[in-house]
Amino acid sequence: MNRVKATVVAVAVCGLIAGGVTSSAIAGENAHVKETIKHAKEGIAHEKEAVTHLEEAIKGSDNPHAKEALEHAKESLKHAEESLAHAEQAEHKPKGKAK
Repeated sequence: MNRVKATVVAVAVCGLIAGGVTSSAIAGENAHVKETIKHAKEGIAHEKEAVTHLEEAIKGSDNPHAKEALEHAKESLKHAEESLAHAEQAEHKPKGKAK
């Protein structure tokens, strides 16, 4: 169960990094936005890997908390991917236009 908890924490941290850093970088210069998007993509890749490991760790488990943790991890991944998509859209918007 400690492995499951550690994986959930890792997934949550990746989600926060991917979402938080991406949104804060949108206000920066284009090169900074591109770099942040690159890091967000790396974070999402790590988060996908963590979800896979979590799925393997709880395979055959009857523990409802472990299954709930997996659902939260998948939801976190979905939000990180949405955040990345918004950052990529913002990167392509011309300067001076409203969001």
